[in-house]
Amino acid sequence: MRLSGKVALITGGARGQGAAEARLFAREGAAVVIGDVREEEGRRLEAESTQAGGQARFVGLDVTSEEDWQAAVEVTVEKFGKLNILVNNAGVTWGAPVLDYPMEAWDKVYNINVRGLWQLSQSVARGMKEQGGGVIINVTSVGGYKGASDLVQPAIAYNSSKGAVITLT
Repeated sequence: MRLSGKVALITGGARGQGAAEARLFAREGAAVVIGDVREEEGRRLEAESTQAGGQARFVGLDVTSEEDWQAAVEVTVEKFGKLNILVNNAGVTWGAPVLDYPMEAWDKVYNINVRGLWQLSQSVARGMKEQGGGVIINVTSVGGYKGASDLVQPAIAYNSSKGAVITLT
């Protein structure tokens, strides 16, 4: 149990890759806080984890909301006494041709994939520094290393936002 005694907060943790990360961390002994906007799926994963003998807690978390991420960190520390690991997994994409890509979609992708990740990381890092350390894991994509040359590239904001996370990391 490599993560025994550790506490992890996983954003976008209710389904897909985030849920797989939550299950893996719990199997390795970590107490896991599942942060996501998908309450039903998050609560189901929390129940699954606790029924399997793990320690888990779901928290509603929109990473673009300062109130949400502050509350998620507070709940984590109140419930488990500390926060050792932050997994920035939350992310979105929006498909549209490059020449028609709406600015609202661009802003949404960047606010979730980059700004939310940065603000939460910065906040968590302060607490980790005070407690003597911790780990922040930023989940990104191979799309962040190389964009497509196609003018109908549907993931233009996603790929460039993941590139921003790579360089930020």
